[in-house]
Amino acid sequence: AGSAASFSVADNDNDASNELQDLSLTGNSLKITNNPSASNIDLSVYLDNTDNQNLTLSDNELSIAGGNTVDLSSFKDNTDAQDMSLSGNTLSLTGDATGVDLSPYLDNTDNQNLTLSSNILSISNGSTIDLSPYLDNTDSQDLSLSGSELS
Repeated sequence: AGSAASFSVADNDNDASNELQDLSLTGNSLKITNNPSASNIDLSVYLDNTDNQNLTLSDNELSIAGGNTVDLSSFKDNTDAQDMSLSGNTLSLTGDATGVDLSPYLDNTDNQNLTLSSNILSISNGSTIDLSPYLDNTDSQDLSLSGSELS
């Protein structure tokens, strides 16, 4: 027969409220909460301050200060520079076989006629304008010839 062993798992501080603790970080100081006697741990010695860096782009090269350079020329495909052309009522882009038919946007109202009857100016299928207020009646003049002098 074996002998029995007993173990004690008693918490000798007898305070059930101090069993859960959290870590808190304020600035660069780390501390264990719910423990008034715990010391702050200063983490500033672990800062290397290398996160404040500048990016520069020169031609096709992207560089980071104190770091490496990446050549971006392989990402350039020059497909963004395109020209538009209009043939009849079809609008097209260079390098694109798909054209856009603009004929549904034609309203064919640009082919109109102006007529003048007396002092009334009219546009076909449109409104009229009375021009009589613009007459100054100074065009009625007389000519006379006396010898070789025209007046």
